Formats: sequence, C-alpha cells, structure tokens
Amino acid sequence: MKVEEPAAVYAARVPASPEVVALATELVRKFSECFWFRHPDAKVRYEDDARLVVEHLREYGGKRAWEAARELKRCL
Repeated sequence: MKVEEPAAVYAARVPASPEVVALATELVRKFSECFWFRHPDAKVRYEDDARLVVEHLREYGGKRAWEAARELKRCL
C-alpha cells in the first residue's frame, strides 16, 4: 500500500519589510514585559512574527503598548 505525502498545511511565510522589522524589534525591546516567553536571540523576520508582536502588546501591555501595536498593525 502506498502512503501519500500530506499536502502543505501552512502557507509560505512572507518576509516582513525592513520598516516593519525595525519597528517590531524596537517595540519588543521597549515593552519587554509583554514578551516574557521570547528567546533573547529570536528575531522578527516575517509578517506573522510582527502579528505576534501586535497580539502580545495588546494582550499584556497597557495603553502605550496598545497604541504602539496599532502603529505596527498599520505598517502591516
């Protein structure tokens, strides 16, 4: 019996623009309390990484973090 390979479940990751990478990286540094789970050597490289930054700023940050998340979301 032949077993077929499963189709790709996830879409290809889209690289983030340099502006998005720079802003997201700065926000991770500025609001480090929102990213307690993050490895120190982790880098923002893809749009889904930036979306995770937005999500955690909104969930774990205060008003300033929420406003920063809104700015990053606009860049996406």
